[in-house]
Amino acid sequence: MAKKKQEATFELRFFGGDVTPEKVTVRAVSDALNAVQDLSSGRDPYEERRVDYDKGIGLVRVLKGSAVYRCASRDPVLALKNLRRVKSLVHPNGDEHLEDIETLLNPIQSLSDVAKSLDCKIEIREFGTKKPLFQVDKEMFSRISERVFVQGPTTLVGRIERAGGSTEMKCAMRITGRRTLLYCDVASKAVVRRLGEQLYQTIAAQGEATWIQPSWRVYKFNIIDFTQPKIGRFSSAMSELRDAGLDAWDQFSSSKEIAEEMGR
Repeated sequence: MAKKKQEATFELRFFGGDVTPEKVTVRAVSDALNAVQDLSSGRDPYEERRVDYDKGIGLVRVLKGSAVYRCASRDPVLALKNLRRVKSLVHPNGDEHLEDIETLLNPIQSLSDVAKSLDCKIEIREFGTKKPLFQVDKEMFSRISERVFVQGPTTLVGRIERAGGSTEMKCAMRITGRRTLLYCDVASKAVVRRLGEQLYQTIAAQGEATWIQPSWRVYKFNIIDFTQPKIGRFSSAMSELRDAGLDAWDQFSSSKEIAEEMGR
C-alpha cells in the first residue's frame, strides 16, 4: 500500500514586478524556505543553532507555471501559530514589543533581501485559503528596523573563535550566557589581523552595537578596536569603561543590567 502523501501546511509565493518562475533562482528559493522554516519553527537564533527535526518543513509541490511552493510542516499546528505571529510585526502599525521578537528579525531580513534581489513581494498563506498570513517586500526590514533597533557605542567581552574572511572582514565571538556565536563586522584589515593573532583569547571589543528593544539583546556589532582585559573587580572594570567615554552605558539603569547585556 502506497504511503499517503503529506498535505501541505502553507504556500510560499513570489509575486509582483516582472517576476516569473524562471527568474526565481535556486538560491532565492533556498534562502526564502530557510527563513520561513525559522519563522514556522519559532527557532531562537540566540539559543538554537538549527531547527529541531520535529519542527522542520519540507517542500511537497511546486505549482507548474507559477512561483508558488507548497510546504508541509512536521508540526502544522505550531507552524501556523508561529506564522500568524509574523503579521503582528510586519503590519504598518505592528507591535515592536512582541514577545520573542528576536525569533522573527533574522528571517524577515532574509525574506526582504530575497524580495529585493528579485524586485518582487513574498507571500505566505495557509494552504487551502487565499488570504495571506503575511507579506514581505524589499523595504520591510528597513521599516521594522526604525521601530525596534537602538544603536550606540559599547564594549563587549568575549572569546575570539574565528577572524578573517576573503570578501568581508568578520569575527566570531563566544559571549558568556549566549549559546550561539556572535558574528561581528570588523572595521579594518589591521584590526582583523590583530584579532586573528588572538584566537581563543578573551578580549574587550569596542565598537558600534545594534540592540533589539525591549530585550536589549545585541543584533549586530561592528568591532572598531579591542584590548585584552585584566582580571579584576567588576566594579573597577565598569568604572574604566565609563571613563573611556562610551556614552551608551548611560542607557542602562544598573550595573546588573550591564552585566546581563554583556553576557548575551
